[in-house]
Amino acid sequence: MLTSIHIKDFAIIAQLDLDLSAGMTVITGETGAGKSIVVDALGFALGNRADSGVVRHGAKRAEISAIFDIEQLPKVQNWLEEQMLDEEQDCILRRVINHDGRSKAFVNGQPVNLAQLSELGDFLVDIHGQHEHQSLFKPQTHLQLLDRYAGLSDKAVKLAELAKNIQHTQGQLNQFQAALKDKNDRKDLLNYQLEELSQAPIDRAQQIENEHKRAANASQLLTKGQASLAALNDDEQSIASTLNSVAAQISELYGVDDNLKNTHDLLQSALVEIDEASAELRNYLESVDMDPEQLQQLDSELSQLHDLSRKHQTSIQALPEVLASLEDELTQLAGDEASFGELEQELAKLQTQYQKLAQTISKKRQTAAKKLNTEIVALMQQLGLGNGVFEVAFKVHDAQSFKSIGLERAEFMVSTNPGQQPMPLRKVASGGELSRISLALQVINAQTTQLPTLIFDEVDVGIGGSTAETVGKLLKSLGAKAQILCVTHQAQVAAQGHQHLLVAKSQSKTSTSNQMLEISCDERVEEIARMIGGVEITETIRSHAKELLAQ
Repeated sequence: MLTSIHIKDFAIIAQLDLDLSAGMTVITGETGAGKSIVVDALGFALGNRADSGVVRHGAKRAEISAIFDIEQLPKVQNWLEEQMLDEEQDCILRRVINHDGRSKAFVNGQPVNLAQLSELGDFLVDIHGQHEHQSLFKPQTHLQLLDRYAGLSDKAVKLAELAKNIQHTQGQLNQFQAALKDKNDRKDLLNYQLEELSQAPIDRAQQIENEHKRAANASQLLTKGQASLAALNDDEQSIASTLNSVAAQISELYGVDDNLKNTHDLLQSALVEIDEASAELRNYLESVDMDPEQLQQLDSELSQLHDLSRKHQTSIQALPEVLASLEDELTQLAGDEASFGELEQELAKLQTQYQKLAQTISKKRQTAAKKLNTEIVALMQQLGLGNGVFEVAFKVHDAQSFKSIGLERAEFMVSTNPGQQPMPLRKVASGGELSRISLALQVINAQTTQLPTLIFDEVDVGIGGSTAETVGKLLKSLGAKAQILCVTHQAQVAAQGHQHLLVAKSQSKTSTSNQMLEISCDERVEEIARMIGGVEITETIRSHAKELLAQ
């Protein structure tokens, strides 16, 4: 619970040190005294956004510190430990707001950001404001109130997160599907190109080029080859015949002079080379084939290879590399299809989880709504709306819409006059009736909260008499399970407090300030008498004040 609060240079507060106790603490004071300033300051300590306007005139900065006893709050202890902000039994929140609007936040002396401060604050304090009933004009808040009453807030957050993930995954699938259509067109083209390349003799390109060149020039090869063979060996005046005559003469001379040995040997070697060359040429000429069908086949294959090289803008020799590259791309596209399938499976899994959780929440909402109807009607009767009827109406959504709020939306319906059919709260309730119904909802929600400190800031505006006394008793009963801070104008409510703080404003020619003090029994009689009687306080009014306190 909140054990103390320190405020310095905030609004019209120069300095305030306040110790608080368990149970119900009431805060009173004349209109304009600044009773709600402490609530506002605490809100900033809990992470509300601030500007330079909250800094007291003439001061450099405003400072607010709030100390909480968290010995019985394991959730807070765990959060602090996770954030490495844990200390001993107390948790100290501190906010410093500079005159230029910048601010700093600290938890247990360590700097934190506003998101952390706000998250921690949600575990510690729940503030109900005097204008909270205005939110009842917005049907979207009704489901939040119902979920809070039913203890479904955490499940509702999880459901909203599932809906968000479904929407995100569906968006990915839609984008993937559009991209996949283009990829399927590309895949079809790749398959066609791969089939073309696979059927073409791209692995024999060099061989085909060589064979085509030889077949196209076969006639020239035979004519010139045969003439060359004749010149080498076959004619009477061939090179071989002439060389044989020369070699024979040199052989005779070598028998006379040994100095011709090298010449003799070279001529003999030349004769052997010419014989071998003639044999090679003869064999080659026998292999040359002037086959028109073969030439036509080679023409066709070479033309196919040239067409493919132009289509892929590469050389004939590089076509095998093109084939390998296209195969790799096709494999990648197949992997994309697998990813698409995984996304479909993930979406189906999320949708199943959503449907299961949404159905669970829906059933609990229906059950909680019936119970809430009964409790609200009972409180409406206590608050002076004896003929009031209250019910939660549901509008069911399409189960496949996967809305963040679940399978239905809720709207509060009310009737305050006998025989009148319940209609939307925003259409039929007057201001006074709306504030009472809002108060009933706040009280019931407060009864279900697990938070240690609840603050009610002038929620009893517009009521009085026995109704105000009922409100005071309701708030006091809440003080048995949580610390209650209540800013009030109603004497009947103030009389129910376990602790009573009085706010007083003082003014001088140059400044305005206020102070808040815990008042004694006698002082409390005077304050409650003031709240009852106004300008002149008589003994009768004091007696009435004592009676209220006694009750």
